[in-house]
Amino acid sequence: MKLILAVDENWGIGKDNKMLFHLKKDLKHFKEITIGNIVIMGRNTYESMGQALPNRENIILTRNSDYKADDAKIFNNPADILSYIKNSNKEVFVIGGSEIVEIFLSYVDEAIITKIKAKKDADTYLHNFDQDPYFEIISESKEYEENEINFSYVTYRRKNEQNRNFCKWQMPTLPKSI
Repeated sequence: MKLILAVDENWGIGKDNKMLFHLKKDLKHFKEITIGNIVIMGRNTYESMGQALPNRENIILTRNSDYKADDAKIFNNPADILSYIKNSNKEVFVIGGSEIVEIFLSYVDEAIITKIKAKKDADTYLHNFDQDPYFEIISESKEYEENEINFSYVTYRRKNEQNRNFCKWQMPTLPKSI
């Protein structure tokens, strides 16, 4: 499982259920990587987009058992998602929000992070992979500039399989806000 998100210098990812930055190059990068694959998101992330992402299998994790979406698969339990994706030959990407990232972090082997060299007021933050001893940087792109904002793509990989802080049979409970 992989994670793909954009962060500011404080690892902020959003405010009021909106992304902090809208960089065309980064959105194109996200699309190229995730197209044809599975994306996992929380209900708030899905609703902030207004629809499922085209040409991808969209999975929504929510506590609301009555939640409906015609263009995505709905799950109420992280374990059910893990069972569903287990036999897929598609790549699986966690795309947010932060609570969904925390739920699946122990299953993430790679994080593709757009590091934006700017700060914005945020109310939602991503796990800081720079401070995680279980992950290491395996690649970093050159720096790009768009609308006077500099950014680069940094890929982190889990150092080894034993560095997982979970038992596979114990799933976290869903936070109330999902």
